[in-house]
Amino acid sequence: MIRPQKGILNVKRPIRTLAAAAAATALLGSFAVTSAHADGATDKWPTYGETHVLNAAGGSTGSDGIRITFGGGQLTAQRQDNPDEPEYPNNEIYNPRRLPGTDRANSVFSQVALAVGDPTTGGTAFLAPANLEDTYYSYAEEDNGEEVVRVPRVTKVPWNVTTTQSGDSIVSTLTGDADGLSYTVKVTITYTSPEDRMKIDYEVIIPDGNTKAVRLYHLIDTYLGGSDAGPGFFTDPVDCGSGAESGAVVGVDRADLGVVQAFQYISGAPWTSYMSGFYSDVVFGYNGATGDEWGDGEHFGPGFGNDLNNQIITDPENDNGIGISWNFGSAAGTYGSAAKLIFSSDTVDPCADPEAVSVTNPDSTEVPNPVIDPDVTDPGVDPLKDEPTPEVVAPSFTG
Repeated sequence: MIRPQKGILNVKRPIRTLAAAAAATALLGSFAVTSAHADGATDKWPTYGETHVLNAAGGSTGSDGIRITFGGGQLTAQRQDNPDEPEYPNNEIYNPRRLPGTDRANSVFSQVALAVGDPTTGGTAFLAPANLEDTYYSYAEEDNGEEVVRVPRVTKVPWNVTTTQSGDSIVSTLTGDADGLSYTVKVTITYTSPEDRMKIDYEVIIPDGNTKAVRLYHLIDTYLGGSDAGPGFFTDPVDCGSGAESGAVVGVDRADLGVVQAFQYISGAPWTSYMSGFYSDVVFGYNGATGDEWGDGEHFGPGFGNDLNNQIITDPENDNGIGISWNFGSAAGTYGSAAKLIFSSDTVDPCADPEAVSVTNPDSTEVPNPVIDPDVTDPGVDPLKDEPTPEVVAPSFTG
């Protein structure tokens, strides 16, 4: 397995200084407009595309809905201002001061990704452009007669992103080429304020001529009302009466802070795997929860062309991330699935959302041997997250 560069480990420092807080005032004002060309992101990652915002005037009081920012395959959500620092953005996805669309979107730790291939023969991982460098990948070591060199089994490729907004929906089309074939993922986020959840529709187009397994992932690093840690949970489908079952739920619950974040299955292709575990294991494919220095043990996710590992870490001190994935196989065609991403103050009732209750919901939990509450070992300093206090940089909204 890869011995990655130092950068994705375990310590994330809360970022709160007077200078940064003052800079955030301009940030909040920018949300008055709901469409934007990426400010700095396109220059740094040319395929990043545009960034858009839903419920631009919300996300401040806890009762005015969620402010959703989406661009470049990355998502952030703000639910409530920090009462001690009203100007502090307090995003519910790490990094709390960073947004998609900026030249620092590489520390917005969320991404929609696609893997074409498998961990043995390798393949291609299509990734959020801003998360490209931080995603771990499978490689082989070969001796060329002079030295041992690393030959990637998985090639990392940034998405080409086109994003538009219409009313209460953002539609992002992610495309990428591998082995002479073009792969497409369309992500549609729909939100109505003041609901505590957004609906996400996923459409994957596998081209004719494909012979490799195709896996889709949606991965986020949770940031729970200003805290970076919390216990994961998983809820199997439950009987909601009249022969209907709920969709499965995977998330993290900080009851003491009144914050729950979770994915809930709605319809379409069932999840193949999921995680609520160590953030960089989930988002980037590191394996810090094992305690192996630099991740010399098992890895999961797009950079390794395999499923997530169904791990649920229930330790309340775990630096949490959550993710879901699908294995669509290799047959050409168009595949769809829908989920809700929930940002709630209450424990999630799996039967509460009518869209998540159905007599036809497939059981999305037929997965082998989920790992529950492994020992969590701090692998050391995390330069990527234990970094100097950044200046708050907002997208430049041009309408």
